[in-house]
Amino acid sequence: MVKYLQKAIKPTLTTVSSLHGHALDPEKPLSNAAFEAVVFLGLLRHNEDQLVQRAKMLIKKDRAFFQKVFASKIDEWTPMHACTLRGARKLVKLALKAGVDANLEMGMPDGLPGRCTPLHLAAHRGDVSILQLLVQNGALLDKQDDTNCTPLYYALRRGNTLVAKKLLKYGADSSGLSREERLYYKDETYQRRSALLCIPVRTGSQKRKITSLSQKSVQFSDS
Repeated sequence: MVKYLQKAIKPTLTTVSSLHGHALDPEKPLSNAAFEAVVFLGLLRHNEDQLVQRAKMLIKKDRAFFQKVFASKIDEWTPMHACTLRGARKLVKLALKAGVDANLEMGMPDGLPGRCTPLHLAAHRGDVSILQLLVQNGALLDKQDDTNCTPLYYALRRGNTLVAKKLLKYGADSSGLSREERLYYKDETYQRRSALLCIPVRTGSQKRKITSLSQKSVQFSDS
């Protein structure tokens, strides 16, 4: 999936290269949110620290514009999804604090499942840290992609057992687990049945406690 992302954004790199290092004003947003998104996607592999500073600048100048940037679809990918898949925790954290939807859906890229949320990609990557950020900011544990895949399935198919354990502890629906998986994750599923789980969820500047994140369970196949 990471290789696909690199291939998908390759056409944008020529445009970005003309900006890289000299023409891109670090103190001035571009006029178009979609083009700003192209810059983020193109430079993500090359200079994450520069993008962190640029994200802070955009948020300070116009939070709503920054939200549009991170939700803009370029070749069916958004900067929010790309940052999650790259493991760019600082950028994901900034985006969430700025109000970017933790349940934002990507488009329908050729050869890959569509409508993935950042949580799907964090589970695919096995990134516990970003997964926790997303859950704390309201990510739906059992959100389905266009092939009825949930984040738990992504984690299981990739063998990311720690992420799977976290999802189950947070309240992901376990009814779709196989008999072998139920035995392996028995501690996590028991904890979910035996006690209510409270997870701090950020809503604006406040946090609230939620006691149930369960949703409808689904079965699906790998892409």
